[in-house]
Amino acid sequence: MLVRAGEEGLVVGDIAGHTKLPLSTLAHHLRTLVGARLVLQERRGREVVNRADFGVMNAALAFLTDECCQGVALVREDTA
Repeated sequence: MLVRAGEEGLVVGDIAGHTKLPLSTLAHHLRTLVGARLVLQERRGREVVNRADFGVMNAALAFLTDECCQGVALVREDTA
């Protein structure tokens, strides 16, 4: 939803209205996303605007794309 909202973002009340999540549950999820640096929050008076951090998202997607299907070299110690 925040990705679709773009740079304008959404206030918590609008997100809650669309998702039908209780505010406490929504706040928990938003804190987790903010902690992961995927969401930015900005206080505007009494409202908190949430927006996707597109720079961080794009960096994560680039990493996943670059690393996809590269294989894993397993290091095994010979314990025998």
